[in-house]
Amino acid sequence: MPSYAFSKNRRLLKASEFQEVFDGNQVKVAHPNLLILAKPSQHAQSRLGLVIGKKNIPTAVGRNRVKRVVRDTFRQVEFPRPLDIVFIARKDADKLDQKELSLLLVQSWGRLLQRCKTLEEKNA
Repeated sequence: MPSYAFSKNRRLLKASEFQEVFDGNQVKVAHPNLLILAKPSQHAQSRLGLVIGKKNIPTAVGRNRVKRVVRDTFRQVEFPRPLDIVFIARKDADKLDQKELSLLLVQSWGRLLQRCKTLEEKNA
């Protein structure tokens, strides 16, 4: 049974780790409410970094809700290869209700998986 914990080894923690993904991302998933950047990782499992700015989501309640839903949906995804992922919330991401946001994220993780598979096939 997979572990659904979100411990430190599942997170991007340092600014340098975030910068590596920003500079070297190979896969992008874009939507008006979010942007996901990813690159292959050397670690044992996929890691997630969150960028939820006050400019785009002004209330702490909104930012925390978005982070909670992103982490929850991320835990449930099995990536075939470890990735370093940065999730960036765009304007009005907090305006989506819980179901809409969850559905959008599940679809976005699916698109990310598809694009990673396409990238691997292209490189093979």
